Amino acid sequence: MATPAATPPAKMRAVLYDACGGGSAGLKHVEVPVPSAKKNEVLLKVEAAAINPLDCKIQKGDLRPLLPRRLPFIPVTDVAGVVVGVGLGVEGLIVGDQVVAMLKSLVRGTSSTSLSTYVCFIFQLLSK
Repeated sequence: MATPAATPPAKMRAVLYDACGGGSAGLKHVEVPVPSAKKNEVLLKVEAAAINPLDCKIQKGDLRPLLPRRLPFIPVTDVAGVVVGVGLGVEGLIVGDQVVAMLKSLVRGTSSTSLSTYVCFIFQLLSK
């Protein structure tokens, strides 16, 4: 059974890059504001994230101008973690649920990626 999560802090750790190319040397460890769940979004405390070949192609610049949409960019779209917030319109999930999600970085109007401590994403792409 899921247990309730603590209120997220104001800032979180993330790995990002502000230019394409450069490999691992181009990645930076930073602190950024924790996002908040908007309508139809879930706020997830990330417990695991997977870097896949697409993430590497994006960072090299192979998918410009499609991705990344803007820089700086926090990579990774495959995550697992615990729900710590739900926005209006979200049904079937509660704080404390453990989920696996594929974030929608390729869908126009979304920018969910997560090599970070927390991520907000549209709730329909996940598994409990």
